Amino acid sequence: MRWVILTLFALTYAGISARRVAMLPIGRPALALVGATALVIAGHFAGHHGLSPDAALHAVEPNTIALLVAMMIVSSALGEAGFFERATGFLAARLRSPVALLYAVTLGAGLLSAVLVNDAVCVLATPLVVVLARRSGAAVRPLLFAVAMGSNAGSALTLGGNPQNMLVARLSGLTYRGYLAHAALPTLAALGVTAAILHWVFRARLTGDASPETEPAPGDSAPWMLPGTVMAVAVVVAANLAGAPLAWSALAGASLALIASRERAHKVLSLVEWSVPLFFAGLFISVAALRQTGLPALALAALGPTTGAGAEALLVPTIAVGSQIVSNVPLILLLEPWIRTFPDAERAWTVTALVATLAGNLTLLGSVANVIVFEQAKARVGFVEYLKVGVPVTVVSTGLALGLLHLVG
Repeated sequence: MRWVILTLFALTYAGISARRVAMLPIGRPALALVGATALVIAGHFAGHHGLSPDAALHAVEPNTIALLVAMMIVSSALGEAGFFERATGFLAARLRSPVALLYAVTLGAGLLSAVLVNDAVCVLATPLVVVLARRSGAAVRPLLFAVAMGSNAGSALTLGGNPQNMLVARLSGLTYRGYLAHAALPTLAALGVTAAILHWVFRARLTGDASPETEPAPGDSAPWMLPGTVMAVAVVVAANLAGAPLAWSALAGASLALIASRERAHKVLSLVEWSVPLFFAGLFISVAALRQTGLPALALAALGPTTGAGAEALLVPTIAVGSQIVSNVPLILLLEPWIRTFPDAERAWTVTALVATLAGNLTLLGSVANVIVFEQAKARVGFVEYLKVGVPVTVVSTGLALGLLHLVG
């Protein structure tokens, strides 16, 4: 019966990985929910190899989901307050060179993602980057790659920058400040080299075909919200650095952002991409169902011992390649028992967070942020086309980050 569960798991991930499933065109979040439900139903008939309904609900990691939702609320409040529009206007007014815009968007998306969440930054920033490209006469496509790849690389800076790092924070016991001390230099270097490689790849295609457009009328933003919302972000960062629980720091920040929003609080909540936490909840249940079969434990045993010089050399490709197959969040859940056996667990978890995040740039499906950017912009980017950019960016940025991680300890 456990092979039935394995088949359902494979079908679920095949549907999630596909751009569109002709037989069931309901989208990735809905497919994740349908797959999780099917796995729990099948588990009822699988005895001890199946996942019970109660165990399925307990498999949804509440701290990770709460942290993700809270930071998406803060990001939505910043968007409603006009922060992203102001940032776009600032760049358009001061940076006329397409090269300068490429670097500014890559670095800006990365640093914002480290403070907020990469998925939320991509949701809110992508439409404005398209407008920015049209206003400046720059090509849209390179800037879309800049948003996606910059947000992925920069989100490795903190334990709250993306869902996989949120999960690592919960599973590993790493502190926000301790991880930042180790990851700061490697991540900033990776972000910088990501921008440089994007410049090199698109060096002949940075200028758009159309003439620059005039500045459009400002949107219906609420600038009076901005000071309070920025203060909410500052509270989250300060609380995280002080060692407060990440989920509750984020929920406190979200509460302050909603208070600052006043009568626009309902609009802020409506801007949250609720399908993202639903998607990850489905992934948590699906992976728990697979682990219950015992098959992942057999696969982990085949990876061999985690002692000796070759242990980390095995961890890096396992994380990088596995993230492309089952996505980084479920992969970390599957590998958790194996990672815990490393002699230096703190270092193993730090490497896991860095590599799982930077490897998100390797393929179009390596990160949810990639899908968000190109679907938001309605830009058709093929798997191979993306791979031609993703391979050099990922190989160089990951190699540089790991090399610097060795230097800083």
